[in-house]
Amino acid sequence: MNALRPHREPEPHPTPPPIGSEEDDGLDALKGAARSLGFRSIGVARAGRSPHADRFLAWLDAGHHGSMDYLARKVERRIDPRETLPGAQSVVVVSMPYADDVDFPTDGEPDRGRIARYARGRDYHRVMEKRLKRLSAVIRDEARFRTWYTVDAGPLLERDWAEAAGIGWLGKNALIIDPEIGSWFFLGVILTDRLYPADPAIADQCGRCTRCLDACPTGALATARTVDAQKCISYLTIERSEPLTAEAGASLEGWVLGCDICQEVCPWNTRPARVSPVIDPDFAPRALPDSLETLGSLDRSSFLEHFSGTAIVRAGAERLAENARAVARAQRGRGS
Repeated sequence: MNALRPHREPEPHPTPPPIGSEEDDGLDALKGAARSLGFRSIGVARAGRSPHADRFLAWLDAGHHGSMDYLARKVERRIDPRETLPGAQSVVVVSMPYADDVDFPTDGEPDRGRIARYARGRDYHRVMEKRLKRLSAVIRDEARFRTWYTVDAGPLLERDWAEAAGIGWLGKNALIIDPEIGSWFFLGVILTDRLYPADPAIADQCGRCTRCLDACPTGALATARTVDAQKCISYLTIERSEPLTAEAGASLEGWVLGCDICQEVCPWNTRPARVSPVIDPDFAPRALPDSLETLGSLDRSSFLEHFSGTAIVRAGAERLAENARAVARAQRGRGS
C-alpha cells in the first residue's frame, strides 16, 4: 500500500481536437517508446467507469480504508477517469519491476527490522514520473492530444486499470500479478483523449490457491482481493494517523516499514519458471540500516542521512523509530 501524492492535472490544451471514432495506428510506436524508457510492460484499456468501482465503493462503506480519509474524497474521479480528463478515451498502464532478492533478517536475527522491498531503492515516484512525462509527450504528438499521468498519486484505481489493460490479473492478495514476473513491480498510468486499440485482459490464474490469505499474520486479507487496511501491516507502519497500540505493535512480525508476506508466499513469485526481470539501476536495493536499536533512536538528521531519496522518507523519522521500538518490545516479549 503506497501513499498518494498531489495528482497531475491535465496538460494545458486550449482547443482540444475533436475525438474521432477510429482507433489510432500509433500503438506500436507508443509501446516501443515505453520500453525504450525502461518500462517492462505496457497495456491500454478503454476509458470508462472503473471495472471494480462497485467493489471499491463497498470497501469504503465497510470502513476498510481506516484513517486514509483522502480515499473517500474525489470518489467520482476515482471510479471514472473521464472525470479527471474530460473526453478521455484510453487508459495507458505501464509497469517497472523492483528487486526482490534483498538481504532480509532471518528468525535468528531478532535485532534487525524488515523494510519492504519496494522502498529499498530510489523513490519510485521520482523515477517513474519523469519517464511518464516523456511518454506523455509521445502520446500528445505535438499537442494534438491531451494527457494526465500519475504514479500512485492521483484519484485513480490503478490496479483496476492494470488488470483491464492486460498487465496482469488482480490476485487474491489484491496485487496485480504478471504471469511472467510475478508481482514485484510498480505501476504508472496515463489518461489520454487519444483513442488507442485496447489490449485483452489476462484471465485470473490464482485458482484455488489461498497461500496469501493463510499467511497474513493479522488477518487483513479476510476475503480474496479485499484488504482491511486497519489490520494490514503496511498500513500500521506507514499510513496510520493514530498512535501505534501495544496490540498492533506486537503484530508487526518484525516489519518496521511495509510488509511483503503476501508476495513472499505467492507461487507466482517463487516458481522455477518465473522470469527474472531486468531491474533499473535506480531501483537497486540500498544498504539501509535495519538494526532495531539504530532505527529506534533515529533523529531527523540521521534519518535523512540514511533514507533520503527513498520512499521511506514519507513515513518520517518519528514513525519509523516508533515502529522499530514496537518490534523490539515484541521480540523481547517472545524471549528472543
